[in-house]
Amino acid sequence: MVRRPTLFFDFLDPEAPPVTVNIRYDNNAPPRFRDLMRQWPVKKVLTSRDINYSQVVMPRDQVEEFILPKLLPEEQNAINRGVQFPITVRDLDSMTEYPLCLWENGSSYVLSSGWSSFVRRRALQVGEEVGFSWDERLRMLRFTVLSRPPIPRQE
Repeated sequence: MVRRPTLFFDFLDPEAPPVTVNIRYDNNAPPRFRDLMRQWPVKKVLTSRDINYSQVVMPRDQVEEFILPKLLPEEQNAINRGVQFPITVRDLDSMTEYPLCLWENGSSYVLSSGWSSFVRRRALQVGEEVGFSWDERLRMLRFTVLSRPPIPRQE
């Protein structure tokens, strides 16, 4: 799968050219843009369970701090009752949107109902760190791959 680089625009200096950064691989991005990439409040390193099953278990404390408070009270109540609440996930790497469901399952929060096809389309792998954040204006969950595990050198 070909990954396109991300363009960052400096809106405070409209004449400055955009900076191209490959978020997956470029750890040498300018510090200002590395800081931007770190502004993903919900982070998850994917496990084999996340890749091989039809759901991803989200970090409970991060979901409760950064996603649930931004939802409407009736949406929060539905999720906390175990109802699979439909949300749109926008993949900022491919600029595509996917319908998934967020719900509480015992002691964790889960994204499901379409996660396995999302994993296949994005070719996600164990050990990749992904980020989520709630877009209050568009009322959707934003997604990106933050980093990949290093590829072992063959000697």
